[in-house]
Order: sequence, then structure tokens, then C-alpha cells
Amino acid sequence: MSKEAFWSTTTLNKSQMCFLDKISKDTKFTGGKKLSRAAIMRTLIKVAQKLDIDIKGVKGEEELRVRFLTAFKEYR
Repeated sequence: MSKEAFWSTTTLNKSQMCFLDKISKDTKFTGGKKLSRAAIMRTLIKVAQKLDIDIKGVKGEEELRVRFLTAFKEYR
């Protein structure tokens, strides 16, 4: 992580929190280190930054999700 950090607050639903917690626990119980929710979120953002996501004209979360998935499939 860079030396300069900023705090951010986000609202997640229960299934999203459970997803982050599952990743955290799975890393620990498979021989790795337990990762914080913040570390997982930072990693997801770093991955998204590598994708060429077409965000022109996006009008909502569902459409943005589809664009992310499309960019991810094209990246591979």
C-alpha cells in the first residue's frame, strides 16, 4: 500500500460482507494469512484498475456490473 492512505466508508449488504469474510477465512485455513476486508477491497480495486472498462453512459449498478464482467472476460 502507498504511504499516503485515505479513509473511505462504504455500505455493503450482508451477503457482500459474508463474501469478504469467507475469502478472509479461506486464505487463513488453506495455509495463508487471514486478510482484512480492507485488504480484499483494495485488491479488488487494483484488479479493476487493470481492466479496460467501458463506462460510457452507465446508468446504474447492474449495468456497471455487466460492464465489469465484460471487461474481465475480454482481459483473459
